[in-house]
Amino acid sequence: MHGLILGMTESGKTMFAKELARQFKARGIGVLVLDPLNDPEWQCDFITSDPQEFLEVFWDSKSCMVFIDEAGDSVGRFNNEMRETSTKGRHWGHSVFYISQRATLINQTVRDQCGQLVLFNSSLEDCKIHANEWNRPELKSGNILAKGEYYQCGRFTPLTKGRVF
Repeated sequence: MHGLILGMTESGKTMFAKELARQFKARGIGVLVLDPLNDPEWQCDFITSDPQEFLEVFWDSKSCMVFIDEAGDSVGRFNNEMRETSTKGRHWGHSVFYISQRATLINQTVRDQCGQLVLFNSSLEDCKIHANEWNRPELKSGNILAKGEYYQCGRFTPLTKGRVF
C-alpha cells in the first residue's frame, strides 16, 4: 500500500521515513530511495538524486519499499512517469511513500492511490484539505502537533497519534 508522509520543514517526516526504511531493511525487504540530497543516513539498497536513474531501478525491481523525499518537487517535475509509480507500482509489488511538505504539491492521482497517511505539523489550510481528502475531521488539528508528533491513519483504519522523538 502506498502512503503519504506530510508535514512542515523540521517536523520529523524524513526522520520517520528513515526509521521505516531501517526497519524494512532489517527485515530483509528491499528499499529504494529518491532523495535530492542523497543523504547517506538512509539505510537502503539503492539511493539516487536523479529521478530518471531512480525510475529505471524502480521498474527493474520487484517488491520494494520505496521512499520519494521532496515528492512535491520530483512528482511535479516528472509528473507522468512519477504518477505511474503510484498507479502501476503496486503491480510490481512496490509500496511507495511520498514525502512532502504539502500534499497539494503532489499530483492528485498519486494522493488518491495512497492508502496511508502520516501527518506531521502542517498549516491549518493544509489540515483542512487532509481532513476532507481522508474523511477525518480530526486531521484539522494537525496544525497543533508538536515537533515529532504525528497522526497516522489508513483509508479504513482508525486514527492514531505517535511521536518520533
